Amino acid sequence: MEKRRGAVRRHAAPLATLAGAALVAGAAHTCELPGAGRVLESARYTLAYRTIPRTLAVGEHFQVELAVCAKGADVPDREHRVAASAQMPEHRHGMNYAPSVRALGGGRYRSEGWLFHMPGRWEFVFEVGGERLTDSVRLE
Repeated sequence: MEKRRGAVRRHAAPLATLAGAALVAGAAHTCELPGAGRVLESARYTLAYRTIPRTLAVGEHFQVELAVCAKGADVPDREHRVAASAQMPEHRHGMNYAPSVRALGGGRYRSEGWLFHMPGRWEFVFEVGGERLTDSVRLE
């Protein structure tokens, strides 16, 4: 996976939305996931994610596990919408599939229905409480 620096962007985009908003837990839990994963930061949130399987292949479905943590007391302890999708910036299009996002409790989520249908650079797009966090991966 290619690591992307400065991966926080604010921007409205159509995303797969959470079926029923879920509580984003505060500092009571860690934003790390067991096994290899990536951690993204925005002004108000830390988001950790990992793909299942860890190694992605063109044309093969995969899942994404997420952990979301608010960074401080200034973030209201209330329900936030969590969304996830991906796009190919160079090609100006997204996926052919719209992944679903399901709350597991305690700031954890599972997103299913992912498929990168062509090789190249894909950008994961996560939106939490109105903040956009992105990370890139290259598939050959």
